[in-house]
Amino acid sequence: MDLSDFDLPFATENAVELSGGSRSRGYRVGDYIVRIPLRENSLMEQMREAEISALMQEYLPENLKSKVTNVLFNGKCAYHKEIQGKLLEAYQIKNNYSAMDSKQRHQLAIDIAELLAAVHNIPLEKVQAVTQKYAKTYRNENKIVQNDFDYSTAKAHILEISNGKINLDNFKTTIPTDGLALCHNDLHAGNMVVKDNKLSGFIDFGEAGVNPRITDFFHLYRLDRDLAVDVIKEYNKISDYKIDVKAADYQFLSNTGYTLEKRKDRPSFKPEVAKVLENFAGSYQREILAQKQIQITKNKIY
Repeated sequence: MDLSDFDLPFATENAVELSGGSRSRGYRVGDYIVRIPLRENSLMEQMREAEISALMQEYLPENLKSKVTNVLFNGKCAYHKEIQGKLLEAYQIKNNYSAMDSKQRHQLAIDIAELLAAVHNIPLEKVQAVTQKYAKTYRNENKIVQNDFDYSTAKAHILEISNGKINLDNFKTTIPTDGLALCHNDLHAGNMVVKDNKLSGFIDFGEAGVNPRITDFFHLYRLDRDLAVDVIKEYNKISDYKIDVKAADYQFLSNTGYTLEKRKDRPSFKPEVAKVLENFAGSYQREILAQKQIQITKNKIY
């Protein structure tokens, strides 16, 4: 494709096409990523993302502005400077998270929490002024509010896939629907960039919009529950709005049980979920043992 037709403010002779993308065709041009829309409604999505990017550039602290993609839209396509580094984790890409030691993972949690809190603190009325202009349904990871959510079915799926290690009854609680804020809404490891084992930033705000803040912690569980809990703890240190770990646990597990039912005809999905639930069960068991040890120590002291 000849990018010279798209009125970009930089030379495009050495553009390299990127793989993937159902809504746009991506190209790397020097330090920039250019996305050419493939459908008419993709133009509106790019315009919306550019407006959200402008809000982040206006309201984020100066030291964090470079850690989110600053998407610009010229009426024909979207483009932004590439955040330097490697994806934290992605399909067929080396898992950079696994290579981190415990100290590096904790620092990653601190950095994720700081950036998340800053994004969530952008004035809600400013965000809504943008999002209300566009007809878009935003992801809601709280599946217990769905009319077709069945608790018993979700519980049975989780018990089966976790080999009886995870009983949904132990996590059932209220999932908050307040705490509305600008959320990334798709903050999985493939949308986080790291360099030298440190967070470079978040990418792909195409799903960003107003949701309860707890939404943005959902995808962290897919990578590692230990990381998700650590991010929540660090977030709660700096945010006036607090995230309840039990509610985040239940959001993830109930969503997973719901999705297992929806995808029960996809055999390849179960092994993927089994690995994630094994990680969850191990993390939760370590947490319980640590709490018991703390209580034993307190009893000895008193």
